[in-house]
Amino acid sequence: MNTRSSKSSKADIVAAEASAWFVEFRTGEATAGDRARFFEWLRRSPDHIQAYLEIAEGWAELPTADPEHHLDMQALIQRARESKEENIVSFSRPSVALPALSHFGARAWAAAFATVVLSLSIVGWLALRADVYSTGVGEQRTLRLADGSTIELNALSRVRVRMSENVREIDLQEGQALFHVAKDKARPFIVHSDETSVRAVGTQFDVYRKSSGTIITVLEGQVAVADASPTTLAFNGGASAGVPLFLVAGEQVIVPPNGSAKKVEPKPKHTDVAVATAWTQQHLIFDDTPLSDVAEEFNRYNTRHLVISDPMLRSMGISGVYSSTDPDSLLGFLRAQPNMQLSESDREIRVALRKQK
Repeated sequence: MNTRSSKSSKADIVAAEASAWFVEFRTGEATAGDRARFFEWLRRSPDHIQAYLEIAEGWAELPTADPEHHLDMQALIQRARESKEENIVSFSRPSVALPALSHFGARAWAAAFATVVLSLSIVGWLALRADVYSTGVGEQRTLRLADGSTIELNALSRVRVRMSENVREIDLQEGQALFHVAKDKARPFIVHSDETSVRAVGTQFDVYRKSSGTIITVLEGQVAVADASPTTLAFNGGASAGVPLFLVAGEQVIVPPNGSAKKVEPKPKHTDVAVATAWTQQHLIFDDTPLSDVAEEFNRYNTRHLVISDPMLRSMGISGVYSSTDPDSLLGFLRAQPNMQLSESDREIRVALRKQK
């Protein structure tokens, strides 16, 4: 292989990764885990720091506003390539890992690292989006990725996709998604939800991010579930304080949300995967499910929200199979309950205890 073309290819990859990170921090939705992975990426090589600084500098030199947020990663990469200005800290371009860079002074490294951290504060958290996909109320869509994997997005869901030569990363920022992962042993497929990471190579699994926790269900193959907080970077080269939890087909686990006051160790259980993925067939399946959870599901698909106005009804168990595209399939059942009274308007359906005569 031509050495010059090899170096150029590597520089392009680093520029693309730097652009992806720049966009990540411009969205204003980066988690503590995202920031920890970013700093780990910076530490790998001064090339990464220089690439990030060039991207930030190139963006700053563009016409002032960009109020319509039309910039994309390719524009940032091109801007970095054309930049001829000297950065705050000059770098040679060694292509080895940081620990071997004995000639790269500690002060220069510290200054460069501090400059990048400072640039994050200066750049701010504005809303430039790239490789972010979302769905609205009642909307479902299927995404096909460049590697052949697919993502089925449920209603009111949002993912951010980041692909590189070493890893395929998906941030489930909201909602639910079913992943069909193409086999690629050289590039693990990692899904982040809150501070939970799910790693797979070639498999199918469903991830549902709720306020009460993240639900992971495996349809085929095996996945590893780990805490991706800054202190336990199990899948990104860091030292893990715990051992990943492995799930096989037919198993499900619920991971409590980050910061939960009572965070117990999640334990996998056998489950009916057809129930967990019934949403892909426009079905809602409940098995003694609390009415509060039923309302949460109903509201993903309907602009008229179901509101439980009486706290005594929130824990009432609901069972049955209903259509997510036909609200009356569930509302008809609720209307028929002797202890419930529905008050309906154009905006909501309120459920209260029926007054005894």
